[in-house]
Amino acid sequence: MMHVVAIVPARNRVDSVAATVDALLQITDVVEVLVVDDGSIDGTGEIAAKAGARVVTLESNVGKGGAVLAGVVASGAPQTYLLIDADLGASAIHAAKLLKPLENGTADMTIGVFPDRGRSRGFGILKRVAAEILLDATNWRFLEPLSGQRAIEGSLMRSLTMAPRFGLEVGLTIDVHMAGGRIEEIPAEFSHLPTGRGPRGVLHRAKQFVDVLRASTSRLGWRGTLESTSRALIRRTIR
Repeated sequence: MMHVVAIVPARNRVDSVAATVDALLQITDVVEVLVVDDGSIDGTGEIAAKAGARVVTLESNVGKGGAVLAGVVASGAPQTYLLIDADLGASAIHAAKLLKPLENGTADMTIGVFPDRGRSRGFGILKRVAAEILLDATNWRFLEPLSGQRAIEGSLMRSLTMAPRFGLEVGLTIDVHMAGGRIEEIPAEFSHLPTGRGPRGVLHRAKQFVDVLRASTSRLGWRGTLESTSRALIRRTIR
């Protein structure tokens, strides 16, 4: 049996955090679900605690990368971490699939791949850019470069520097690769609350875009980041 701590960064997710926690607690190897309440104002922390999570409360919003870092600091030294988004609800139970390659010793980090019907209904620009950045960094084209559903070997995770805010996932993938870690994408029946294409969705993706570029620039340099981004945008334009 593995010793797994699930870290769930959550901001204003009173609608889904309880179901997410409940699902994670049903996974045999998960010994603790640690919800990091990232400056919520809707009672997310209280709901998560009632569902059985240990809650780390951040008084102000620090973003996803900072929230995950706070979770790692508070977690002790587990064998494995599960990083799970708070909006997965009951589908978070499928995170068990992400643990198998680590248990078998065939991967150091796994990334959850959503089914087509479970993916966000965005424009796809950011995903293309992130995939191109990671292709240049790792020589591997990822299906889900921005997926927040991950299992990571514990000591490896604790050795890394978390990229701020929404740069977390791209930063993690580059850092694990640079550390010599083996990365595997795992299809799983996840579903989440899509951001959509309205004004809030566009603003959300704009913030993500900036954070991803910052994470890339701090690791690959501005020239490499610019080349990857330009190539992704050109390919989208000519399709």
